[in-house]
Amino acid sequence: MSRLGADPVLGFYGPASQMWRINREAVLLGAGPAALLLQIAHPLIAEGVAAHSDYPADPFGRLRRTLRTTLGLVFGDGAEAERAVARLNHVHAAVRGEVADPAAREASGASDYRALDPQLLLWVQATLLVTSVRAYEAWVGPISATDRETFWQEARVVGQRLGIPQRISPATWPELEEWYEEQLRPGGPIVVTPTARRLAPDIMRPPLPFVPAIFVDLAALPGLALLPGWLRAAYGIPWSERRAVLSRLLWVGLRGWVRVMPRSWRAMPQARAAERRARHGGVDTRP
Repeated sequence: MSRLGADPVLGFYGPASQMWRINREAVLLGAGPAALLLQIAHPLIAEGVAAHSDYPADPFGRLRRTLRTTLGLVFGDGAEAERAVARLNHVHAAVRGEVADPAAREASGASDYRALDPQLLLWVQATLLVTSVRAYEAWVGPISATDRETFWQEARVVGQRLGIPQRISPATWPELEEWYEEQLRPGGPIVVTPTARRLAPDIMRPPLPFVPAIFVDLAALPGLALLPGWLRAAYGIPWSERRAVLSRLLWVGLRGWVRVMPRSWRAMPQARAAERRARHGGVDTRP
């Protein structure tokens, strides 16, 4: 279930939605870096991030604000969900400028960019949804074709509020996957530029206090394994059979963790709060 206007209690979605079911799993945070690397692999998105993001100077503030907005959009009540939409649209409206990287100009054929370009917004939305589904199926469990379709239709409706008109949005989940793969094919719009490669280390290895870099790298492996091999190579991400085997073992470990942890313990705090709010409103939240 999703709606153009947010319900006062349930927000845009609700307990019966696939958006709540999938995004409640905290383990999916591990797919975040993969989605971000896919996003900045679009030359115009990389240009906007490089010119307007404060991530290198304030990585934790940026991460906190991004999670607050994203999770507010998914799990917030009506007021919080509407604030998340307004905040995203306000931020995107200010992200525009000239393309500085010659490689980005050549790859995109564009001399300027704007974050409110519907095609760029659609690419960002697609990376988040496709990566989430693939991570969920790798680390949590299967998602039926019907549920994937529901997930996409929920996102399409709310996507209109974020500047993605349905006329450019693939009509079905299989069409979305086909469009997504077309973007990644040789000759398509996805090209890793020097700007993207400069941004990538802050995504793959954020400066976590008191956490040795080897553990940060290990935590990133399951998500990096979700990326196409050519994209990892374009970013200069070292990959070998040993790393591939280790990532598969980590996938097995994540699936085991999900199976033994109580459902409520493995959920995002925002999801637990949303489910409590729904129950207090008389809505059945049982899976």
